[in-house]
Amino acid sequence: MYESKNILIPARPGAEETTLHIKIVTEKADYLTTRPYIFILPGGPGANHSHYKDYECLQDSANIVFYDPRGCGLSAKGTPDSYTMDNYIQDLDIIRQQLGLQEIQLLGKSYGAMCALGYAIRFPKNVTRMVLAAGSPSFRNLDSAKAHLEVHANAEQKAAYETVFNGTIKNQAEMDHYFAVMAPYYSYKKRNNIPTARPLAEYPFSFEPLNTGFKSFLRHFDYEPLLSSIQCKTLVLVGDEDWITSKLHSIKIADNIPDAKLIIFEHSDHSMEDDVPELFFGEIRRFIE
Repeated sequence: MYESKNILIPARPGAEETTLHIKIVTEKADYLTTRPYIFILPGGPGANHSHYKDYECLQDSANIVFYDPRGCGLSAKGTPDSYTMDNYIQDLDIIRQQLGLQEIQLLGKSYGAMCALGYAIRFPKNVTRMVLAAGSPSFRNLDSAKAHLEVHANAEQKAAYETVFNGTIKNQAEMDHYFAVMAPYYSYKKRNNIPTARPLAEYPFSFEPLNTGFKSFLRHFDYEPLLSSIQCKTLVLVGDEDWITSKLHSIKIADNIPDAKLIIFEHSDHSMEDDVPELFFGEIRRFIE
């Protein structure tokens, strides 16, 4: 069963009032008071809850809260300068409070993993467990991603990535074109013409938050010096062939968070959900149960 809610986020310095969409998924209503809650933090910036429908398989282990950040999915649009990592993190804690939850678990994918790190550093007492999937602790993944494409990408792919890297996507058609031409670099299976079965998203990836991120905070955020302060149990997952957030960044995370567990999946790229779904969700399920 599931419930969709719109959460009013009051205005604060640097952030206008807005309404954010969440979706709570649970196996049974009784579990809402007996099982832990895990928040799925979407990547991008620009992804929304509908990009993570396959994560609903985890409802046999925890109550799942899907979160659409500002300007994404079914959440309200706002001014582009409000689509920041800091607001993503602060909005998440307001949602936690409004749901009446003391402690939560986090599952961040890609940019969502970066925000999960920021949340665990800022609000350490609120997080019991954290899964970081294809993440990076700093802006340095941009350098490794560009270096990979310089060697492996064709001219059309390089041009598409430059529009993302420069934060100059003009419309939804350009955003869709990027994902179409870059699809082979997101999935080992797609690159090798192996069928995948991941469900399609119901709502489009939002290019405005992506532009804001690549023009500003994604170029300078750095949690590396603070990783050792993270107190919660942490699972780090990454594909061996991930180019966007190279496994080197996940290794750095796991080496610096006390007692973190690192798993690197062979024959997998950034989209572990496409490439190794049984292994990916199996490791998460064992960790959060």
